[in-house]
Amino acid sequence: MTQFPNDDKRLVEFLRQNQGDVPTAAPGLESKIMQAVASSPRQSHKRRQMWIVPPAIAACLLAAVTGYLMLVPTTASVKTAELEAFMENNWDSVVDETPETSKSQDAEASWWLADNNN
Repeated sequence: MTQFPNDDKRLVEFLRQNQGDVPTAAPGLESKIMQAVASSPRQSHKRRQMWIVPPAIAACLLAAVTGYLMLVPTTASVKTAELEAFMENNWDSVVDETPETSKSQDAEASWWLADNNN
């Protein structure tokens, strides 16, 4: 165990000489305390646990709203005309119905024929 330095010998001696006496306990103090504890009204545990209900409801509502907002897709700010044109072009290329305005119609047709002949 670490020993403290002996720098405060005078202080330690002073405190030893002037220490006060420990007061004696009143007779029957322990029994008085136990009677006071036994006679005090007990609080029900339900009352102490009721404080958790409002925060729990608020947390559930917050989780539900957050989950709903995360699951519902947001509408993209895409112009409808551009989207329709993209879908038409995509569909035309899938079913090989390229419009007459397409300049690469011959290239697509030759690719399709070369692929089907093999």
